[in-house]
Amino acid sequence: MKVKKRKILLVEDEAVLREALRDWLVDDGYDVDVAESGEEALDRIKKKDFGFIVLDLRLPGVDGLHVFEEAKDVKPEIKGVIITAYPSKETQEKAKEIGLLDYLPKPFKIEDLEKIISGALEEVGARKLKEKHVWLELGAVSFRLCTRNYECGHCAFAQDIQDRFGTISVIGEDEVAKLKQLPGSQRFCRYTSVHFVKKEKPDLVSG
Repeated sequence: MKVKKRKILLVEDEAVLREALRDWLVDDGYDVDVAESGEEALDRIKKKDFGFIVLDLRLPGVDGLHVFEEAKDVKPEIKGVIITAYPSKETQEKAKEIGLLDYLPKPFKIEDLEKIISGALEEVGARKLKEKHVWLELGAVSFRLCTRNYECGHCAFAQDIQDRFGTISVIGEDEVAKLKQLPGSQRFCRYTSVHFVKKEKPDLVSG
């Protein structure tokens, strides 16, 4: 008998990342609902039965840690994981203290998140993820302001993030031309958004 995968709530205010994660998990067979804020997430949790919740740490209004604490009061059996572009020892310890199963700094591989979810829900049988030949690498988020008029070749930050996160895509030249017309306080770095790239999944060869 085929095991039905339980409903997941994904709480993420970054639209690109939210849609990418939702589509991937739906494609893997999960029933995924989404929320953009802590308040919206809590409202959904009170009305629906979720087996697992994926929470961004920084959310509009109530943060991810508080959302999970509130969720546990409503549904004590619910399990969850925090994802964040702003990891810290303090929030990681808090996440463990309140019972979150894991704490994933961005960027992370989608397969790592899926393993946490499937393990938490104690699913059995072959998973569609094992049948895939691609994986998803999620990029980093930067909300820095550009201080070099988009001359990225002379920017240490741009070089550093490219070295560390090779999957990041930059904003195109047409968009940069528009950004240059904005006041300095609105000229965000070309690495403003989350980007994702599907790659060939390497074959695992056993000896």
